Amino acid sequence: MVVRHYARAVLLSLRRLLCFRVLLLLSSLPTISQAQITLDGSLGPRGALWGPNYTISDKVGQIRGPNLFHSFGQFNLSKGESATFTGPNTITNILSRVTGGSPSSIDGTIRSQIPRANLYLLNPSGVMFGPNASLDVSGSFHVSTADYLRLADGATFSAHPAVPTVLSVAPPAAFGFLGPTPAPISIQGSALQVPAGQTVSVIGGDIEIVSGALVASGGRINLASVATAGEVGMNPAEPMASLQVETFARLGRIALVDAFLDASGTGGGTIAIRGGRLLVDQSFIFADTQGGYRWRQDWHRHQCGRGGGHYEWEWDHNGCS
Repeated sequence: MVVRHYARAVLLSLRRLLCFRVLLLLSSLPTISQAQITLDGSLGPRGALWGPNYTISDKVGQIRGPNLFHSFGQFNLSKGESATFTGPNTITNILSRVTGGSPSSIDGTIRSQIPRANLYLLNPSGVMFGPNASLDVSGSFHVSTADYLRLADGATFSAHPAVPTVLSVAPPAAFGFLGPTPAPISIQGSALQVPAGQTVSVIGGDIEIVSGALVASGGRINLASVATAGEVGMNPAEPMASLQVETFARLGRIALVDAFLDASGTGGGTIAIRGGRLLVDQSFIFADTQGGYRWRQDWHRHQCGRGGGHYEWEWDHNGCS
C-alpha cells in the first residue's frame, strides 16, 4: 500500500510537471495577436513568424517570373529585431503587402539576401519608422501606403484581400490610391540608406521626416504625398524618370524637420519631391557631383551645433567635439 501510494504521488507530480511545461511552451509560442509579423494566408501559409530575427523565405509567398509576392496580416519590427527576405537569385522585385488594417511600426532592420532585388512594402493603413530603423538591401527600397501596385502589363497587386489580384511577371509601374485620405508615412530619427545608384521611395499621404535621413548616393530619392485617389506613376525601364502625379485632384503635405536628403555621388543623383505643400525646417537637400563627403560633413556640423551631437549616425565616426 505504501509503495502504491508513493507511485501514485510520483505519477501525479510528473503529470503536474508535464502540464506546467506544456503550458509554459504554449505561452512562449507567438500567436496571431502577439507576433510582430504574421502571414495572412492569401498567398501561402497562415500564421505567425518566429522572431526576433524573422526569416521570410520564398516558400511563404508566390513567385511569378522575376517577381516574389508576399502578403502579411501585420508587419512590425521592434528595436533589435530584423526581417530578412530570402529567395532565388532570379528574383528582381520583392512585392510585399500588409492587409490586416493596422499601421506598420518599424524600429528594426529590413534586410534582403537576394542580390540586387528591389523591395516594395505596401501598407494602406500607414507606416512609421522609428529611430533604430535601418535598411540592409542591395537593390532599391520603396515604401508606400497605396492601396495597390499596378504592374506594367495592367495587372494589380492589391493590399485588400477582398479585391481580385493578378500575380504577374511584369515590373511595378504605379502606386494606386483609392480613398480620399491616404494614410501617412512618418520617419522619426532613422536613416534609410540604399546602395549607390539605387532608389529609395516614400509615397503616401502626408509625409513627415523628423531628425531622419534618406540616402541614395548617385541614385534617386522619391517623395510623393497625395491627398486624393489616383496613381503615382513611374517608368520601370527608366528609374530616373519623373514621378507622374497628374491623376490626383490634390496633393498632400511633406514636412522635413532636421532632415537630410542626399543623392550626391559621382555624376550626381536625383531627388524628386511631389506634394501640395512642402515645409522645410533646418534641413539639407543635396544632389551634387562631389560624392558623399560634403553631406556627411554638413550633417555632422548641423547636428553638433544643435545639441552637442545628440544625433550620431552610423557613418559619422568622429563624433562631436
